[in-house]
Amino acid sequence: MMNKLEMQIQSVEIRFDNNPNILYYNLSCSLLNVYKGRCDLFLVNSNTNLKQELLIKHNRAIMEGNLIADDHFFQKFHTLFSMKFDKPGRIELYIAENLKINNQGVLEIKKEIITSIKNYKINLPLL
Repeated sequence: MMNKLEMQIQSVEIRFDNNPNILYYNLSCSLLNVYKGRCDLFLVNSNTNLKQELLIKHNRAIMEGNLIADDHFFQKFHTLFSMKFDKPGRIELYIAENLKINNQGVLEIKKEIITSIKNYKINLPLL
């Protein structure tokens, strides 16, 4: 059983939606500890009306989630990605749900899961 998901950031886009007037970052990631896993994360600031949670689709290792950032970090986030890194960044998500992953790294769940994200870490290589 596992409640930590490790992923590598593949791309980052900044997006603005006029209705409901929200600015956010879309992080497209590949999972490192789940076979063929993908995750789209939306990084938003603290005044948005979203829950910090993760949706895990039951028929594939496809996930979507919201990360809520401290306003100071959110405002600085774009400057971190204006630099070109030799290695991709990584994200660790700590979720409430324990996920069953078999020996081959395949996610084994029977239905769609929505779980809260208890904590997260973003690691960006500077050197």
